[in-house]
Amino acid sequence: MIAILGAGAASAARAQDDPAKLLETRTVEVIAVLQGKRDPAEVFDARFLAAVPTEQLRALTAKLTAQGGELLGYTGFQRERQGSATFTLRFAHATAPARIELNPAAPGKVSGFRIFGLTPGGDSFGRIDADFANLRGKAGYAVFRFGEDGGSAKLTHGRAADTRLAIGSTFKLYVLAALTRQVQEGKRRWSDVVPVTGKSFPGGTIHNLPEGAPVTLHTLASLMISISDNSATDILVRLIGPEALEREVRLSGHAKPDATLPILTTAQIFALKRQGKDAADRYARAAPAQRAAQLAVLDVSGVSGADPGEVFGHGPVAIEQVEWFASPADLTQIMDDLLRLDSKEAFDILAINPAMDEVTAKDWSYVGYKGGSEDGVISMTWLLRDKTGAWSAVSGSWNDPKAAVDNDHFQMLMLRLAKLAGG
Repeated sequence: MIAILGAGAASAARAQDDPAKLLETRTVEVIAVLQGKRDPAEVFDARFLAAVPTEQLRALTAKLTAQGGELLGYTGFQRERQGSATFTLRFAHATAPARIELNPAAPGKVSGFRIFGLTPGGDSFGRIDADFANLRGKAGYAVFRFGEDGGSAKLTHGRAADTRLAIGSTFKLYVLAALTRQVQEGKRRWSDVVPVTGKSFPGGTIHNLPEGAPVTLHTLASLMISISDNSATDILVRLIGPEALEREVRLSGHAKPDATLPILTTAQIFALKRQGKDAADRYARAAPAQRAAQLAVLDVSGVSGADPGEVFGHGPVAIEQVEWFASPADLTQIMDDLLRLDSKEAFDILAINPAMDEVTAKDWSYVGYKGGSEDGVISMTWLLRDKTGAWSAVSGSWNDPKAAVDNDHFQMLMLRLAKLAGG
């Protein structure tokens, strides 16, 4: 049922003594703001409006209504805890999960508000296919269902599922799988402590730690997957070693392993891209053994203090030459690899950052995730378990070597795909 809109200051005041009622009252008021019927200053606190001015709220509403039609109301209101709730916005032709948080100080105005992916009414894989076809450059997706016997992975839906694409930091799934395998083989323990050395370009948590600071493998892997920490990743890549990483790529069933081997560190990819087109082309033309020889003499000594803006933030740079490559089908297979390894620690690490709104995530009993992006590249891959215990993987990537891709638009597409996969 769609909620009836319209609430005044008096109703908000009456709700002050009932936290649950206040949450729903503020939800009604937020929708009234989006409809242009309320002043944002009456509903949102000053800190929120400083970060998201009225003009930005209006632009957001215009974008959503252009895609989904008139905003009608909401449904599925659910209080999470005292100061937050989730609900689903209902448009004339679409729905969108949303979440609000209230400032605990009186009068309890809205301090946080987020709208997640818009789902068209009557969504289908056919509509997803059409939307993928309209993406400029190259794009593809795959939805795989994994059998209970561990040996019957099946493509249930896909478009260009076998197309090789740049995947950015999604390659870190191979690093996690190789580390997990070494732990299970008794070569390492999650609690092993190693020093911080050989940092990548600035960013992340590990880069800010002192040289030589002790960290566990579990901490490094958690940061690598949850916030895509590049320095943590490079420490693990060097520790695991190229042979083990190559083995993992091949064991996972990657269709064209030579395209992505050897596995580059993030510092190496930065250094190669910084050298320019000739170096990138030379690397791309080489066979894996020749690439390894080039990497052996590559100077990465200054990368840890470099400005990331030397390479990133100005448009795509050599994304078809110097990258980590896999098809959407390949990425669902590495999730299958991790599923077969059946490691509680790996499952816990993948679940830290599900990259999925709470409403969609509630359709699943488990959500694990890794994605990656840079100018011209975005890739997203989930490992999902439904309420019956069945496992699936959903993966999609989009590349454009000529211009930056629209990350928000692609994330919305992928959330729609995840919802359909759970249907």
